[in-house]
Amino acid sequence: MVSQITAKLAVATLKDAVSDYNFWGESESDSPLVIKRTKTVLDDKKVLALDASARKKAVGVTGYKPPERTVRVVDLATTFTPLVQQALTEFQTGATAVIAGAGIETLEVTAEASEYYIQLYSLFKLLENPRVLYVEDTGNSPDPYTGLFITGSISDGETIYAQALLIQT
Repeated sequence: MVSQITAKLAVATLKDAVSDYNFWGESESDSPLVIKRTKTVLDDKKVLALDASARKKAVGVTGYKPPERTVRVVDLATTFTPLVQQALTEFQTGATAVIAGAGIETLEVTAEASEYYIQLYSLFKLLENPRVLYVEDTGNSPDPYTGLFITGSISDGETIYAQALLIQT
């Protein structure tokens, strides 16, 4: 179901969704999502350029050249379902501990993680052509980075995206 949402509202709502908890579960370290919008089409060439820029910034070495990379496209449900399931399983484990006498505050992180993934999924689902793009090296010169782009567009052609650089060794 696609609704008539503006780019400004989509970006503001997504930024609000990541303001309390912003940790992508597929990363081995802190990989906060950055929410942006563009009138440029996010084709593979543009995604690779954005990813290269993020990698250069992360490495911090002058003259860094990213490895040969490829873009893998995944639908929202395939990406989000295991993340939501994991967060809810952790919440359920925490809830069992609370029932047994642990402090209610022990549920805070798992509740925030569940909310984070569900809100992101729901918000991107409102956009047209929502999808997830992973930018991965081809294996010729492995590096620990994987680019993550969650994208969708609105009716005026503007693209909304969340970007992160995941650490995966």
